[in-house]
Amino acid sequence: MKKTRVLTPLAIAVAALISAQQAAADMWSDGDFIIRAGASWIDPDDDKRQFRLSDNYYGAGFNVDADTTWNISGAWLPVEHWGMELMHIGSTKHKLGIKDIRDGNVTYTTDRYRAGRFDAAYSNAYLNWYPLSRDCLGQPYVGIGVNYTDFSNEGLSRKLRDRINDPALGLDIRNVDLGLGHSWGFTSQLGVDFRFGRESAFLVNAAVLYIDADTDQTIYFNDTSLPGNPRASVKEKVDYSPWVFNLGVGYSF
Repeated sequence: MKKTRVLTPLAIAVAALISAQQAAADMWSDGDFIIRAGASWIDPDDDKRQFRLSDNYYGAGFNVDADTTWNISGAWLPVEHWGMELMHIGSTKHKLGIKDIRDGNVTYTTDRYRAGRFDAAYSNAYLNWYPLSRDCLGQPYVGIGVNYTDFSNEGLSRKLRDRINDPALGLDIRNVDLGLGHSWGFTSQLGVDFRFGRESAFLVNAAVLYIDADTDQTIYFNDTSLPGNPRASVKEKVDYSPWVFNLGVGYSF
């Protein structure tokens, strides 16, 4: 999986460098290619108010921090008004937070915890529609496509694990850990390319993306209420679904 995340943007960049030798003067002529690179700000959906620690216990006031990373993309415009784009957004590092630990109406602690962390990387494929003619300096576009989100390096913080393992807290669970599955979903984008001049191959790009990323969250724990403290788990769907804001530069050929 790590090789895929590295080779995907590398392959796009190598293909762009080879094809750049055939650059044309007109940016938007049939068969044009555009490569872009820039920064992405990822803002996950953290509307979920409960972070389950077992079948009974949960952390309330759940939130996921935003993060900034890089992106690279390559687009091919084979016909007027239509194009296909491949995009890779580099790995982001997100921290999880919870406000307190509860069991139904019983509150065991009202402390705020840095609950854990995970990484996420994103690969998107779009079909884009360009409404304006190709000789416009500004070229807005709308795209819809498919997303693959890879979650990795997930885990709970030492502070939260130590607190849960403290017998004085009175919880019937120990050695809690976190796992996240990968996600396939749809994605959409609204963006604009703006050239530096009619004869210029360079451009600036801004875009906003929505990624529908639902993943399986699995919490593993030892149930101390049962003889032998058996290892158990609880699984639920998590709507991660971030908004993404891209800003970058590009080159057409």
